Amino acid sequence: MKILKLIFFILAFTLLLNFVHAAEVSVKVVPVQDVALSGSPAIFDVEITNNGPRGEVKAIVTDFNWRKDSDYGFYTIDGGSTIQDTFKLSPIGTLAPGKYSVNVRIYATRSPEDYVDQAFVIDVVSYGKLLDAKLDYNPQGLSPNKENLLTLKLINPYNINLNSVNIKVRSGIFDKDLVSNIGKKETKDLPFSAELGNVNEGDYEVNVFGLVDNNVVINLSRMIKVASYTDIKETKKEEFSFLVKILEVGRTNYGNTVSKEVYSKILSSFDNLFTKVTPDPSNVEKLGGAYKYSWEFSLNPGDSYSVSIKTDYGKPILIFILIVLLIYLIYKRANAGLKITKKVLMLRSREGNVVGLKVLLILKNSGSALKNIHLTDNIPGLLELPHEYGTLKPSSTKQGVAGSGGVWDIHELIKGEERVISYKMKSRVSGLSKLTIPRAICRYKDGMGKIYIARSNPFDLL
Repeated sequence: MKILKLIFFILAFTLLLNFVHAAEVSVKVVPVQDVALSGSPAIFDVEITNNGPRGEVKAIVTDFNWRKDSDYGFYTIDGGSTIQDTFKLSPIGTLAPGKYSVNVRIYATRSPEDYVDQAFVIDVVSYGKLLDAKLDYNPQGLSPNKENLLTLKLINPYNINLNSVNIKVRSGIFDKDLVSNIGKKETKDLPFSAELGNVNEGDYEVNVFGLVDNNVVINLSRMIKVASYTDIKETKKEEFSFLVKILEVGRTNYGNTVSKEVYSKILSSFDNLFTKVTPDPSNVEKLGGAYKYSWEFSLNPGDSYSVSIKTDYGKPILIFILIVLLIYLIYKRANAGLKITKKVLMLRSREGNVVGLKVLLILKNSGSALKNIHLTDNIPGLLELPHEYGTLKPSSTKQGVAGSGGVWDIHELIKGEERVISYKMKSRVSGLSKLTIPRAICRYKDGMGKIYIARSNPFDLL
């Protein structure tokens, strides 16, 4: 059995040697770029050896979806010699991305039936899938108003060199342009810095575009976080003038996040009477003999808020002085100058009927000396002209349809002087009952020559 196995092995080995030696050509392939892009062929270095006598060797693509861009199709090779060539294989038309096995048949023209079918494995890749990209940064978020380090990681999974990849990083908070080469199946980190300025807290979209020969090879979009920080600055301004004190307090948010603020001020009960605040407080709390004003407000980034507290002692004091002065003037006015009092007495018959009236006009000067006093008293039409006067008779009288009247001119009334003017009138009708006696009117001048008017009280006869 062992001898039979040995004989079988020897025969098989002999047949194999005959087969190898029977091949007219042999081929060796080294991939240079086994990736085919639109307009860019896959590239392979090829060695062809003529194992027979000198003759012509031919290489043709048997896959009709591909073509060979090499300048050579026929080779004249000496026996036992090897030639080198570069095969550039390009798809005909548009092929879907994926792996393709492209067959190239190589044979000596003297024995076309003795050929070698060589498979060239090619990745058909679209530009948009050529590179993978990842953007890394501080997981706590980018810091405003500082320089931040970010890293763009590029991953080339294919056997192709990419030179001068133009990378554009675009966002609403920073822009960056980068240029880099990336080799075959290389992973490369591209660190870069970005200074944000005063940017609000939150998430921002960042887009990364990579271009090779104006073809997009990177199209990455992701959200990055901007960290929060608070920076509240307070300003105070105090102004003092005569009986006026002004306090202005302001706060500004120089941070990048919303800040909730509270400002409080305690005023005594006395100060509270003379204090005006702007704007109105959120809350006023009474604390025994004081008042606590509180303002609650939110500050967005970049916003300011100010409170004005004005304590004005002068205005209330001035108002108080004016009120006192007004009261004094009213009092003086009420108790100074000429005052006229009218009294009316009814004159009755023996039967008790009203047959006439007696009028008393009492003039009293409570102020300084008065001159040129002109007194007029009207008499209703139901009464006759006065027929009896007291010590001072009128300067003139008048008679009319609607009534009559008398005029008294007094040259002067000194301070405290009192004059009584009286007269009697008869009724034109019997049984006089209801009647309104008009006011007496007096015009006069004070010591400065200013004209005044005084009126007596009216009188109703019931």
